[in-house]
Amino acid sequence: MRPRLALWAWLALLLGGAWFSLTRVSVVNDMAAFLPREEGLEQTVVLDALREGPAARLIIVALSGATDTAHLAAASRALAARLRGDTHFLRVVNGPAVPPPEEQDRWFAYRYLLAPLPDDAFTTAGLQRELETRLLELSAPFPLLDKAHLPADPQAAFRRLLSRWEEGGAPHLRHGVWFDPTGQQALLLLETRAAGFDLDGQAEARAAIIAAVAPDITVEFSGPGIIAAATRDIIRNEVQWLSALATVVLLLILLIAYRSPRLLLLSVLPLLAAIVAAVTVTALAFGSLHGITLAFGITLLGVAIDYPLHLFSHVQAGVPPYHNLRRIWPTLRLGVASTAVGYLAMAASPFNGLAQLALFMVGGLLAAVATVRWVLPPLLPAAPAVRANFLAVRGAGYSLWWLPLLALPALGYLLLTPWPVVETELSALSPVPPAWRELDERLRRAAGAPDVSRLLLVDGGNAEEVLQRSEALEAPLKALRSDGVIAGYRLPSDYLPAAETQIRRRDGLPDADALANILEAALQGLPFRSGLFEPFLQDVAASRRLTPLLLEDIDDTVLGNRLAALLRPHGERWLGLVPLYAVHDERALVAWTEPSLVPVRYLNLRQAADQMVADFMRGAGIYLLAGLSLILILLGIGLRSLVQLARVTLPVLGALVLTVAILHMSGAQLSLFHLVALLLVLGLGIDYGLFFARRATAEERARSGHAVTVCAISTAGVFGILALSQIPVLHAIGSTVALGVVLSYGFARLVRTT
Repeated sequence: MRPRLALWAWLALLLGGAWFSLTRVSVVNDMAAFLPREEGLEQTVVLDALREGPAARLIIVALSGATDTAHLAAASRALAARLRGDTHFLRVVNGPAVPPPEEQDRWFAYRYLLAPLPDDAFTTAGLQRELETRLLELSAPFPLLDKAHLPADPQAAFRRLLSRWEEGGAPHLRHGVWFDPTGQQALLLLETRAAGFDLDGQAEARAAIIAAVAPDITVEFSGPGIIAAATRDIIRNEVQWLSALATVVLLLILLIAYRSPRLLLLSVLPLLAAIVAAVTVTALAFGSLHGITLAFGITLLGVAIDYPLHLFSHVQAGVPPYHNLRRIWPTLRLGVASTAVGYLAMAASPFNGLAQLALFMVGGLLAAVATVRWVLPPLLPAAPAVRANFLAVRGAGYSLWWLPLLALPALGYLLLTPWPVVETELSALSPVPPAWRELDERLRRAAGAPDVSRLLLVDGGNAEEVLQRSEALEAPLKALRSDGVIAGYRLPSDYLPAAETQIRRRDGLPDADALANILEAALQGLPFRSGLFEPFLQDVAASRRLTPLLLEDIDDTVLGNRLAALLRPHGERWLGLVPLYAVHDERALVAWTEPSLVPVRYLNLRQAADQMVADFMRGAGIYLLAGLSLILILLGIGLRSLVQLARVTLPVLGALVLTVAILHMSGAQLSLFHLVALLLVLGLGIDYGLFFARRATAEERARSGHAVTVCAISTAGVFGILALSQIPVLHAIGSTVALGVVLSYGFARLVRTT
């Protein structure tokens, strides 16, 4: 391609890609992209719980700063009133469960169909007992919350219904609202409309809370989604200042190495092309771009600056730039191809986010090397020649045989250590800073939020069948609670009984004449005025004409939203989830589920999630080995020499083993992000080995050594700065790459060819 034509074509593609990236690319922040693809029932349940479950949408709010608890209670009631009118929230609770005012009449009318009553509720003795209980409550010193319902509901059926909807482990009650055990903080539990991994929605909910809190009140809040949104902001801020610092350090290194502002500016072009191409290609392939892919991808693409450095170090006065490029092109091309092959191994990952990151890196690297190949040479003639100064490498290298002296002991340590080398907990994928985790744990303890990581799964052909099986579980679960196996449970049928059950309860209601006689007999000797319970007679008569509530009848209600988390379609069948609170004897619970008459499965979400990550990490190891095999095949074809292949690959493989060993000895376990970083080190180390091992004149070797040294120093410096981050993910990537690059460079330099 002609130089001028290539330059104009590159510029047109760059501008077109930049326009597309700025105007057409949608950046999303749904963290579910960085979870594995769904495979099997248990994994589906785990991922749904992480993405959409109530626990993922929960926000715990703690108010403090007032002079007394009464003031705090008033602030809690005022905040709850404001947030209940905010569309960001499905549910706002700061005390005993009360349906929204617009829904209370609906549930009150259906109380006899939805709530179980004692078997003798509509006998003279049973009704008289309930009336005597109401008399005692009326004479009690504390106010009766449902006193207004007494004429229509002397059996307190509505209260029974609300009690079935109460969450387990409610906090302490003061002045009618929730407080922590010390009485220093008023507590509220909020459920957002946005899913837990909808970070934009969670950020909007957080802003709504802050705006609604009185200025004299201090507010703290926590929850999976809101922490993720806040962490995203922290990552953005840290990336900004770390990137600024890394850019300054990188510019200083390049200015010292090349002493040419022009070369400094030209070195940016491949990186700019890499970012634009990566964003464009990834967005076209996936329809959108994940924010994490963008942030980490740009960080990892910083290595694209190595490619122009190889060219710059070979610039000589009086020699056409294309001539210099042709001498190093086979080596540069092989290095880029091997790195791209390594990243392509991630494309088969069950993590959609990683597959996106793989394409982002491959597209960016290819664009960067294409820029070096066809765009930079015409811009170099006026640039000064670069002298291979003190950064160059001279003299012969050492034998390969000393590498096992370092690598084998490190490998033996990793194989024999009693501590796990690979992190298999899902929490390891979280970028949440430790301080946020501590706050979350403290607020959860204060709110008495139950651990709902244990579930029973109930399968059925339709929703009605699942609800029937849910009802059949109530008696055995009560027995398990009485025996101390579990502390509590929540059934889907607590919110909506099966239609068959509602019909049975409706048909069991007495007719008007029979109920009037029963009521008259029950009132004998009691001081209630005549006619007080006429609304009761009317409501029971109206209940006898009701049709059962079905799932579709409550879709638009708070109750429907809560039930949707426990009852959902799964393929052509339906699945019911029964959260268990505080499982004290897991062995007894498992023993009960195995011969259970109701088709039910026990699931420990935490163990299942960790197993899911462990399976992924094992799979990731297979992908990495497959990628390494492809790299070795590609290098073998390109180098056509087993000795050269060994000189290129053994140093970086030894560096990888030693890097992992050092990280583990420092207390780190390999997470997903360590693996991404190690893959980057692999590509860089192979690039170093290729240039050190290329057969050339003494001057050529000196210039190659100069280029590789500048690349290693700049990469180690930039990622060393990234290691300063307090964000676990950024620290893991930065420390791994910085250490791996130093070791890869050192080993490759020592075993360079003669």
